[in-house]
Amino acid sequence: MILFLLMMVEWQTVNRSYNDFEQELIVYFSISNDNLKYVTDDSTFYAEYEVQIKIFDKQRAQLTGDYWEGITPKNDEEVNDSVRIIIPKASRYYDLKIIDLNAGLILNVSQKIVQINHIGSIKWDISADTLSVVFSIINPEGEAINMIFAFDEFEQTIKLKKGIYDDTVIFYIAALPNGDFTLNVKTFSPLRRIDETEIPIKIARPFYLDETTWSLKINQLEYIATTSEIRKLRDAKKEERDSLWHDIWKRHDPTPNTAYNEKEIEYFERIEYCEEQFSHGDKGWRSDRARIYVKLGKPDEIVHHPYYTAPIDPYSPAETLYDSYEVWYYYKRNRQYVFGDRYGFGEFILLNPDGSGL
Repeated sequence: MILFLLMMVEWQTVNRSYNDFEQELIVYFSISNDNLKYVTDDSTFYAEYEVQIKIFDKQRAQLTGDYWEGITPKNDEEVNDSVRIIIPKASRYYDLKIIDLNAGLILNVSQKIVQINHIGSIKWDISADTLSVVFSIINPEGEAINMIFAFDEFEQTIKLKKGIYDDTVIFYIAALPNGDFTLNVKTFSPLRRIDETEIPIKIARPFYLDETTWSLKINQLEYIATTSEIRKLRDAKKEERDSLWHDIWKRHDPTPNTAYNEKEIEYFERIEYCEEQFSHGDKGWRSDRARIYVKLGKPDEIVHHPYYTAPIDPYSPAETLYDSYEVWYYYKRNRQYVFGDRYGFGEFILLNPDGSGL
């Protein structure tokens, strides 16, 4: 999943009081155009999608559910939509699916439903490294006197008034990386804590604005970019990063007249594969196997052997015994690469960097 290249589906749920026995659950979502398959009808390109919601109680017994279908013409904007469902107050979990009706499943998540007690209608937004959380205070009898909002290492306390009203807290989150976080809200009466709510929050800046992700992606270009290009990316100001990144990848784009760069997608799919497959005892995308895989792709054949003794080095007569070794064959390139696991821990060392001919 290349999140920094293809912004996947983003979603957020808001639940509001509806009556004494029910509440309203609203799901806001956006879908990148890259994640929808467009079809044509009379020269008009459009995509169709379906949203499914199932609601469960704390024993995971289904209480209710519904589905909605949407259609959108092809344009440069992402799809922004929302659905609403009335649910019992006993609801504790929801399953959310979004399906491209021309391509298949694009989102499948299950999460807890935030309970409405002293705080409800919670909605958050991140803009320019600022997290804003808007919510309703439900304190008709005035039993609650304050709330503590804790987000990562940040904390804010607000004093509560009697009544039902809207309020906001703001956190400056420039130092936090992209990822999943939890906003913890504790409500207190004069004598004790009377409520606690956990709100899932996802920080998902564009990769070129997140310092940790930006540095990692530059490092991962070592198999394709020049030293000069990498230096330019490292020295670039934030406002220059996006355009410079695309300029560097443009020279590798097999279809430069389209917005989709197949080579860039393929390259980072290979990086991700190496990180997943070669990290158990090895160095992931920095391993010797990754160096060959990222550059050349999947081998035509891999042959595994249990033991291997390397040829004797005339300057070092001791033989080297490898616990196991692999031979990667690239027949069309007339190349074979031999990797040896010297200590049996899973770190395979490339023994013939030139890829000796078959």
